Amino acid sequence: MTRPSFRVPFRPQAGAAIAQGTGDASSLGRGTGSAWDGFALSPVFLFNVCEISYLAQTSTSGKARGLFNVKAQELKNSLDQAMQGIEGLINSDGSGALDQIPATATINNGTGTGNQLSSIVGMNVAFAFTDQQVVQVISTGAVNRGTATISTVDPVSNTLYFSTVLPVGTAVTDFLVVQGASGAAGSSIFGIKYWQVNSNTGTLAGIARSKWPGRLSTPTINLSGGPITQGVAQRAQVLLGRALGPDNKAMKSAVWYGPPEQAYSIANIWYNVQISQNLEKDTGKVPDMARRYFSETFGGRDYHTSWVAEPDRVDLLLFDTWYMGEMIPLELYDFGSGMTVVPVPDVGTVNGTYLTSHMFAYNCAFQLANSAPKAGLYLQQCAVPEV
Repeated sequence: MTRPSFRVPFRPQAGAAIAQGTGDASSLGRGTGSAWDGFALSPVFLFNVCEISYLAQTSTSGKARGLFNVKAQELKNSLDQAMQGIEGLINSDGSGALDQIPATATINNGTGTGNQLSSIVGMNVAFAFTDQQVVQVISTGAVNRGTATISTVDPVSNTLYFSTVLPVGTAVTDFLVVQGASGAAGSSIFGIKYWQVNSNTGTLAGIARSKWPGRLSTPTINLSGGPITQGVAQRAQVLLGRALGPDNKAMKSAVWYGPPEQAYSIANIWYNVQISQNLEKDTGKVPDMARRYFSETFGGRDYHTSWVAEPDRVDLLLFDTWYMGEMIPLELYDFGSGMTVVPVPDVGTVNGTYLTSHMFAYNCAFQLANSAPKAGLYLQQCAVPEV
């Protein structure tokens, strides 16, 4: 038995339009009411499994044996990695793709050794992946080329190193998809790039965009390779006002959500126009004109920095219109009778013995929905400053 889909109500058409009459016993005319539709969604199950060998556990158990307890440490590490993986999918387009290999990337397949047998140099967001993660390589033509195992992730240089050869045919523009997803549209978490799309074609959570033109399309500002400037915040305000009406209370919940590269770009706005005022105590030293942290706001709205967001895109999200259909919160998986840690069977033997290791897993099941796709905005093709 499976859980049925849940539905999120969507008001695509208003009613009760104004009309003029004489008031001298004239007809009121027929009235109209709002039209309602609904997005149909089903929860997606996600699992984050950690396996620890008996040797690792015993050699770090107790103060005399190690500086930390590996089991306790791995519980924390696995939770952090689970949260990172979930955020990567929340940034995705609903296909399970964590990133697309850029046309400018360099693919080295089977040319190295050990944990760097293969590599992809120049990813968009290497931070969206984790060490020892198995990914699927799927072409733009929806051909599943096969899987590969990431050994280590280098977010600084946006490089993925693999302990295996990459599938035959792996090429630039291919997608790296989370294991278990089909790579097809709508087969995974409906992320930000699934809901916030400027288009009147295709379908969105079971509704054809052509059925309600303009109501399932998210406004966008294409900077065409230019940097974010102060005026972008006001341009966004104009588009939000057009989409929602200037008095819509949902506008107050809008926040910017973008990568650190664009937070850095926004900081440069201030650096380029700042005026030094002689308000500091004269110490005989030159004052520090730099700042340690990014700005917490842009255009008077909070700016949330995401390290797994695309470097050339910034989204304006109206939290009042977003929903999470949660079937299972992020928690330790129960193998039965409250057991969250179990031995690992040795599937490679005939007599059904066990490996000298234990495993546990974090799991969750949820789906995201935006009840008003036009109630938002995204900046695209923002200039990415050199870091």
